Amino acid sequence: MSEIKTSKGGISYAPSRTLKMKKRVYTQAVLMRIPHNHEGENDVSLKIGRYTLPGKSVAEEKPKSELTLDKDELESLIQYISEYHTPVSLGQGNYVNVAGGQARLVRQFKDLVEAEGDTARILMDYGILSDNVIIAATSIKKTVSLKEFEEALKEDYAEKYWQDWFSTNKWILGSDFAQIIDERRIDADNIADYIMKAFDGFVDLVEIKKPNGIPFWATAKDHNNYIPSADLVKAITQCLNYLHAIEQEANSVKFTRKIGGKVIKPRCTLVIGRSNEWGEDQMEAYRILNASYNQLSILTYDQLLMRAQNVLGVDIVGNEQQERQNEIIPF
Repeated sequence: MSEIKTSKGGISYAPSRTLKMKKRVYTQAVLMRIPHNHEGENDVSLKIGRYTLPGKSVAEEKPKSELTLDKDELESLIQYISEYHTPVSLGQGNYVNVAGGQARLVRQFKDLVEAEGDTARILMDYGILSDNVIIAATSIKKTVSLKEFEEALKEDYAEKYWQDWFSTNKWILGSDFAQIIDERRIDADNIADYIMKAFDGFVDLVEIKKPNGIPFWATAKDHNNYIPSADLVKAITQCLNYLHAIEQEANSVKFTRKIGGKVIKPRCTLVIGRSNEWGEDQMEAYRILNASYNQLSILTYDQLLMRAQNVLGVDIVGNEQQERQNEIIPF
């Protein structure tokens, strides 16, 4: 057991510890508790000195150099060493300190799970993280992002907001998409929101429109049938033109090198509008509409939300309208 002594001046201190011994000099450290005039208050300080051999103790011999860290400096140093010693030793750029709170863990893991390379796997190999920690933290991050998604649906954000949000949270678009390709230009006239690479190396397209302010169905029915709104027809036409343009580039070596993938029967996912207030007739009309396209899948923001909630096991308000809608979400 370590013995803590007290000086005549009331300073409690631990036995001095030799940190390093060389031929002519050595380094020692002493941890001290310095009381204040206020009852019960004290500061824990660290004194580090470098001495010439032969030496005595930190308190008895004037050092060649000396540094005393007060309470705040000492706590900052401990925190700094706790955070950076292991990753610097491993030579890793991104890591997670699992001793932190959940909120902090989520923030740190946000960068880790989106980083390029296999940082998480390296940390697991070194025993710093376990598979369960990674799975749990990733799930927490996605749940937090999904709540952000749900809250944003209440606002009338511009299309650019949603494009940026999906860039950060591509997982919500489905497990088929492995990577967002930096290149967005198909040709001189066509720039897609996203060119996505699937796990098989082939590329598909994703087009993002606003959830609010864009009607999905036309105001008036035609022969008692729901028909797409003018805005939806424009978006569908845009997607079909993108598909035609990218198929024209399928044999271009320059293009395939630029995107780093192959173009064979590409598909396009169009995310547009809301469906939270649809009735059964609108659900059926949507099913018929989607079935009429071979290379195009249309998803509303509410369908994306419910699909992600199902995957993450997040509670969904269980009304009949949501249950019917959930049955026809395309995967």
